[in-house]
Order: sequence, then structure tokens, then C-alpha cells
Amino acid sequence: MRFGDFVGNAPVKRQLAAEIDAGRFPHALLLEGAPGSGRRTLARLIARAALCRCGEAAARPCGTCAACQKEVPPDLTEVGGDGTAIPVDTIRWLREDAYLKPNESDYRVILLADAQLMGAPAQNALLKILEEPPAHVLFILTCDSRTALLPTIQSRCVCLSLTPVEWAEAEPLLRARLPQASPEELHRAFDLFGGHIGQVIDGVGDGTFRQVLDLVPKMALALTAPTELELLVLTGGLEKEKTLLSGVLSGLSLVCRDALVLQYGGTATLSTAPEVARQLSARLTGPRLTALMEQIEGLQYALLRNMNNTLLLTRLCACLRQAAGH
Repeated sequence: MRFGDFVGNAPVKRQLAAEIDAGRFPHALLLEGAPGSGRRTLARLIARAALCRCGEAAARPCGTCAACQKEVPPDLTEVGGDGTAIPVDTIRWLREDAYLKPNESDYRVILLADAQLMGAPAQNALLKILEEPPAHVLFILTCDSRTALLPTIQSRCVCLSLTPVEWAEAEPLLRARLPQASPEELHRAFDLFGGHIGQVIDGVGDGTFRQVLDLVPKMALALTAPTELELLVLTGGLEKEKTLLSGVLSGLSLVCRDALVLQYGGTATLSTAPEVARQLSARLTGPRLTALMEQIEGLQYALLRNMNNTLLLTRLCACLRQAAGH
């Protein structure tokens, strides 16, 4: 199998290539990873490889056969991925669609993006077809975390986890995709978004990165302000901005990390606000900074699990202020 410009995650690619090149497509594949980890890009590549008509498995998707040339292959059905809940009626429709024979390929591929947005009824409806799928159907699911899915669904899928990419691998792709950004800006965005290429591309492209640069120093200092009001005001615009909130949490984590490093005599800083890190280092003790990092990590996990943003922001203000000793 060919992966094109999909960089990183070499172990996952090796496993997929070994199976797919041998003609052993799993009937159900689950790709988990943080937003921007490339899970949907990889899912589409796998789908294309399954539908490709090239005689050499290692060259799929070839990009030149009739199936590859079509923008929307007739044997690919893709649902989800728009950020809204996936209703049970959609899953019931997919179950019926699964029994249709392929039009021109060996398989029919059903790609279910953001599967974590299925409620229990939808997941149970999907389970029925996963238990006894037609031989010609391949299911590819993507999600933030497999823990959001029923154990019975997990057990019927081959689960692969996507991890952040190393800077050396990401840099050429990011420079090609974001030529307007300076190398320094790209590296800072890469660190801020934790090595998730999709978040870097979107964040720099749509201005989210600039918003994070503006918000993080203000929110970090608000953690030690006399009252909670300043932090509440700053978080007010984050209620419907999940990507921005994710970037802010990463930025706050890096600032607290830098403050801790500075407090213990280190000099290497990673955050986008080193001067604020110095101020926090002077204002907070080591245990307080450690507690802040632990709370931020918990908030990042809750965000990954799709916790309601309003509740998450309420928890953010209370927990971070408490960890900072206010």
C-alpha cells in the first residue's frame, strides 16, 4: 500500500501495508487519534486502496485506475465528520446499504467518521452488522478515543492508534502546505498543537494559532489574579470553539512546564509566552505548577472525550484557580 504524503506513524503504516499488500483487509478497522492526527486522511487512503483496481497490491491506491480517478467512488459510502451526532436512523440506513453488491470494485467500503458521536442506540444498531458483516463490506471507523465506543464494538474491530508526528517528519509537509508561514512560526505552532499536523495546518491557516498566542498569556496570568472574573471573561469566547480551546490548553500546559523548568534552574523554554512563564515561576511553587499541569491534562482528556464545552469551561476556571491556590 502507498501512503503518499501521509507522514509519521511508521508502525501503523507497516502493519497496514503488511495486511493490505497480502490482501487481508480487516472487515472492520478502527482508527483512533486526536483531532488533526490524520485519522480521516488515513481512513480515506485505506478506502482508496481497497477500491483500487491496480493488479499490484503494494502500488495501491495507484491514482490512475478508473476507481482512483473518480472523486467519489461509487463503492465508497462516507458519513459523519461534520461535528454533529450520528443518529440511529443513519446507522440503520448504512446497514441496509451494506448488503448492496459492489459496483466496480471487489469491496464496498463504509467509512464512519467521528464514530464517538454515536449514541448508545446508534452503536447498538451498528453492532448488529459488525457481528455478521457481508463478505464484500469493509467498515472503517475513526474516533478520538476507542473508550467512547461500546466494548463489543471495539472487540469486533482491528484498532490502531495514531500518535503525534516528529518535527523532522512534519517540517517538509508543513512548509509545503503553509508557504506563507515562517519556519519559526511553524515550529511554534507544531509545539503548541502537540505534533498533530492537521491542527497545525488548520490553526495557522484559519487564524486559530494567532488567537491562541493572544489568549494563552492572558489566561496564564489570570490564574493568579485576585478574583476569578478575569478568567471567566477570557473563557467566554471558547464555548463553541473546540479547536481553539484545545490549543489554549496545550499552550497553558507548555507555559506551566516552562515555569517549572525555570524554577529549578533550567533555561530551555518551549511555550509561546516565555516571559509569562517567568512570572508564574516567581508567583507559584513547584507543587502548584505541577498541580496545574495535572489539571490541564485532565481537561485535555475530558475535551477528547467530548465533554460538554460549557461544563468543561466551568471546570477549567474552578480547577485551575484552585490548583494555583486561589
